[in-house]
Amino acid sequence: MESRVTLDVSLRTLLKIVAVVLVTALLVRILEQASEVLVWLGTALFLAVGLEPLVQFAQRRMRRSFAVITVFVGLLLLIAAFLALLIVPLATQIDDLERAAPGYVNRLQHDHRIQELNQHYQIVAKARGAIGSVGPKAFGTLTSVATGVAAAITVIFLTLFLMLELPTLSAAVLSLLPAEVADRVRHVSVDVNKRIGGYVLGNLIISVIAGTVVGLSLWILGVPYAAALAVLMGVFDLVPLVGATVGALAAIGVAFATQGVTAGIVMIVVNVVYQQFENHVLQPIVYRRTVELSAFVVLVAVLVGGALLGILGALVAIPIAGSIQVIVREILTSRGEPGTPGPPAESKPV
Repeated sequence: MESRVTLDVSLRTLLKIVAVVLVTALLVRILEQASEVLVWLGTALFLAVGLEPLVQFAQRRMRRSFAVITVFVGLLLLIAAFLALLIVPLATQIDDLERAAPGYVNRLQHDHRIQELNQHYQIVAKARGAIGSVGPKAFGTLTSVATGVAAAITVIFLTLFLMLELPTLSAAVLSLLPAEVADRVRHVSVDVNKRIGGYVLGNLIISVIAGTVVGLSLWILGVPYAAALAVLMGVFDLVPLVGATVGALAAIGVAFATQGVTAGIVMIVVNVVYQQFENHVLQPIVYRRTVELSAFVVLVAVLVGGALLGILGALVAIPIAGSIQVIVREILTSRGEPGTPGPPAESKPV
């Protein structure tokens, strides 16, 4: 005989299930609509936590509100100095580079070495296609520039407000937790803040070094647009693992097109040597001392972050992975897992 199973679901239970499904769908819809704002908020939170060590350093000599304002004004002054010193020549050089790019391709086409390569790999045709398709997207329209500026201003002021409110927000969250749990969370947050702050500072230093090396090399070789290409290299180098390669390709291509094969080969050597130095010396120092992650975990984190949020995801993936590692280790420690130090045993009177 066949056994039959009868499910007796009350109307109240059915209504609860429907309500949960509807609320979940509504939350997903809200998250989709507010995804851009959430990205802005996440970026501002990342910057606020990254600047927190500077705020705490300044806080030794003044109240927190003044310390936050000091760090924030210093950041704005650095941005203003960067724009004043580089944005005008950079914009001019980028515009000139865009107009001159087709001529560079034609010059490459008449180089006998390039002709030999072109017969086998059709690199000139591919270069023309890349310029035609990527150029408009790379340089953008006035609307996209205005949107980017508005987003940047929004993120800057969100960062300011979060820097001012971080202690209050932290205290509010900790007040909702039991005392023992709050102490552990406070300890973990200090470690996380140190890792994120160290990573941000270290990554910026590495990017400045990368842009300086490329810019000086291009200037010595007499390659035009050295400032624009150096800044481009520094910006791309902020993205771990793959950014330096992308930035180097632009510098190498312009060196080939403007100064010939010798300059192009020199730039290839310079970038290969520098990237080996960055990958094996600079980045391990930053990642091991600030986030304590292996190369495998770094690679996986960057791939996942890039797949989810593009360049921004790849940029914040490593400190987020390091923060998750801190939290997991603290959880294992609190549970007394094998291989992790457990809580100290209480001494008993003899």
